[in-house]
Amino acid sequence: MSVSVTLQVSERILDQKEQIAMQITKAQNKKYSIELKDKTEQLFPLRVELVSIYAKALALEEVEAEKSIEAWGLETGRLCARLETTLDSMLGEVPHYRTYIGEVLKEVAMEQELSLQEFYDLISKLDHTMNLVVYYFSVPFVEYQTNLLEQSRNEILELSAPVVPIMEGVAVLPLIGTIDTYRAKMIMEESLKQSVHLRLNYFVLDLSGVPIVDTFVIQQIFQIIEALRLVGVEARVSGIKPEIALSVVKLDINFNKVKTYSTLKQALADLVIHC
Repeated sequence: MSVSVTLQVSERILDQKEQIAMQITKAQNKKYSIELKDKTEQLFPLRVELVSIYAKALALEEVEAEKSIEAWGLETGRLCARLETTLDSMLGEVPHYRTYIGEVLKEVAMEQELSLQEFYDLISKLDHTMNLVVYYFSVPFVEYQTNLLEQSRNEILELSAPVVPIMEGVAVLPLIGTIDTYRAKMIMEESLKQSVHLRLNYFVLDLSGVPIVDTFVIQQIFQIIEALRLVGVEARVSGIKPEIALSVVKLDINFNKVKTYSTLKQALADLVIHC
């Protein structure tokens, strides 16, 4: 296929980039009215830019085209993620680009009387370019959303381990909800950090709000107690229910040096007396 044909195709697409972008916008707003319609102002110029990317890529060497698509994808993938679009709706645009840009390719092919092989080569290059666009757009999009999800998870976990100072040298950590491996790690880190920051002597772990206290939870609590002991803080445990006591006995974990209470009220009353 001659260079003049690819240049002509590229120029024709560039001449129609805004019309193509508008057609795609209308199609997408109809299909994803809830997700995308209110983002038309932000997405339309991005679609114009992408049409230009396709047009220029058809006239570039493969390596050079891929570099430009990679740079575009890194920026645009993150931007679309920040706009709170969905990957499903964004990838849903791909067939529209193929349809409308394909129409331009067909027009030029008919005008230039391209052979079947030449037209096939042109379509194949468009398909290859689209595959690159999908890849280089999706990677940063997913990375941004994954990082955001991880950040949100950490913020939620930090809120789920609230260390509450009660009096000088004394704080309580009221645990509520299920404790898994990730949360246990967060509780450990937060307990140690706040114990040092608040210069604690006593730290009360209250299990009253934990619905299931199995062997895993007990082992994690014991590790937290041991870690606190190493930084000079005496840990006490409240909210000990009969089933918890039975689990501790079955595990043969040595809680002899740890003061335990059935309620938080009892633990605080004892600390008031001895502090």
